[in-house]
This record gives sequence, structure tokens and C-alpha cells, in this order.
Amino acid sequence: MKKLCFVVSSPSTARAFLKGPMLKLSEQYEIHLVANASQGENLCKELSIKKFHFIPIERGLKPFHDLYCLYKMIRFLRTHSFDALHSVSPKAGLMAMLGGYIARVQMRTHTFTGQVWANKKGGFKWLLKTMDRLIAGCATHVLVDGKSQLEFLKENQVVGAAADVLGKGSICGVSLERFSPSSTIRASRRDALKIPPQEWVFMFLGRLNKDKGVIDLIHAFAQLDQQKKACSLYLVGHDEENIEERFANISPKIHFIPFEKKPETLLQACDTFCLPSYREGFGLSVIEAAALTKPIICSDAYGLADTIIDHQTGLRHRVGDIPDLKQQLSYAIHHPEEINAMGKAGRKYVEENFSEEYLLAEWELFYSKNLPL
Repeated sequence: MKKLCFVVSSPSTARAFLKGPMLKLSEQYEIHLVANASQGENLCKELSIKKFHFIPIERGLKPFHDLYCLYKMIRFLRTHSFDALHSVSPKAGLMAMLGGYIARVQMRTHTFTGQVWANKKGGFKWLLKTMDRLIAGCATHVLVDGKSQLEFLKENQVVGAAADVLGKGSICGVSLERFSPSSTIRASRRDALKIPPQEWVFMFLGRLNKDKGVIDLIHAFAQLDQQKKACSLYLVGHDEENIEERFANISPKIHFIPFEKKPETLLQACDTFCLPSYREGFGLSVIEAAALTKPIICSDAYGLADTIIDHQTGLRHRVGDIPDLKQQLSYAIHHPEEINAMGKAGRKYVEENFSEEYLLAEWELFYSKNLPL
């Protein structure tokens, strides 16, 4: 059985994006996982992988530590003789593709899921873009998790003509069974959160930071006239920039939930899902919310173009434009019939383009072509 090793910085990346693909591919290949974590045995059981390996790959630029990790990666790859290597996330990609190139791993695939440099400037942007070019240059196969992102990378001369997208986009697709609308679950979650029956709920789910547009969303929501329509905003996810503390007094109708193990149930409590991101590779959370028939309000960041049909499955606003974002929020609460119809159309859009079953079949096809048994 041929050996395929996935490389990520954090095990959360594997849990969020690679659980399904690794399980599917384990039917034909021996699957290994490299990540910066110490819970090897638990991860093997949870993710159905043959073996877990620890290499302390960290996010951010840390030159001496990164050189140490590259050395560890090269030694590791030379020792285990993998037939194929597959990385996800920028730092993991740099370590895996460069290390795999030096160690002469036959098949080296990297999946681009977004560009940190997209909204940066100057020398720092050049450095980060150069790192992505190095990743692509050392890979034998390049995948991108969205078609609009692929065009963006080609325009910026980061990837070549051979780079491709599995299916119509996303890494793993959406489980239509897991993300299935339920009035019972909705009522239960709203009761637990003490949300009044007629209150319109906006929700964001992801990392809480400026690049995700969370601060813009807070300001736009605070400007809504709640005398005409009762509404609230729930911000769900790890607070990376002390946003809750900084904006604690801006509105009593803004609520923070630090972590959620079952987003497929919490999302059901909302009426509109918001992702006002400044940069986004694809936006898996958007199609997960859409699968739950939630209408979407999101920015026009390049990567989100594949996840929403403007004025059909949701509404788009200009990146960083708070008045435009406020206008879309206001439209949602004052036109509930139209916005709910967009939510129903969103479920159909996901069913036709981004189902987990469809994406896993694309994973299987990709490897059967490039790594035959």
C-alpha cells in the first residue's frame, strides 16, 4: 500500500478540512499526518490515520525556528520514504514542499486556501508572496480551493497554468446530512441563548480579528435603528485581538461566544450569516451556513465569489465599506421574505455544487490519476 502524508501546522486544520478526505483516501493508501501537536494517539483514532508525527511548525515568520523545522522535515521525509506529500496552510506548505523537494518525494501537492499577503503592502507583502511562489515552485501538483482564488493567484504570477481546483471549489465540501435545517434544533438553540421569538439574529463564525471584518461588522450593526426592528449580533470564535474587551460597551445586543463544537447547530439559531472579510481564499463557513438555508451577507473579497450568488443566495458589500455593510444588514431585517428566499436558494446552490460526497469523489479521482495503486 502506498504511503501518503498530510502536513498541517495545527491539528485544527486537519479536523476542519481533511477529516473526510483522509478517511476516504485511507481506503486505498496508508495515511500519515504531520502537525504541531502532542495528542498523537487521539488524533489517529479521531481522524482515521495510520500514524501521527509531531513537528513544531508554527504560524508567522520565525526564521531560526523555521530553519530548525525544515531540517526536521527533511530528516523525517528521508526516513519514512513517502510516495506522496500533501500540505495545507502557508507555513506547512513551505516546510513540506521545500522539504519534500530536497528529500525527493515523488509526488508533492499543496492546496492554497487563502493568501495572507492579499491585503498587505510593501516589502512584507513581497516576502509573503515570494514564499507562496516558492511553495508552488517546489510542488509537483498545485490545488486551490476556489476558482476565483485560482484566477487571483494566476494574475499575481504565483501559480502556473497547471494549477487546478477540485470540483467547483472548497477542500472538503459540506455534509448535507450534518448541515441540515431543523426547526427543532433552531428553537432549542435560541431558547438556550434566550433569544426572543421575533428578534432577527446576525451571526459571524470564525477567528475574531480585523482581517475577518469583525470590527466593521460591529460598527455597522451598532448603527442600525433597533427601534424599528429588534435584532442582535452573535460573534462566535477565538478572539485573537481582544475584540470583546475593546468593544464591550458599544451595544448590549452584541454577544460573544468563544468556541463552538457544533457549528451546525449553533448556526441554526441565526437569521443571517455574515462574513465581511478583507481577504478570503474560499469561505467554507459561508457554504455551511447556506446549507442550513441561512441567507448570506459577505464582502466582495475575491475568494468569496464562488460561495454566493449576489441577490440570489445573499448580499455582497464592498470590502471595508461600513456604510455599505450597514445597508445590507438593514435590508435583511426590513425585507425578511426576500432574504429568507435567498436562504432557501442557498441550500440548493450548495447541494448542486459543494456536497461532501461530490468533493470526496474528486479527491479520490485526483489521487487515482496521479498516484495509481
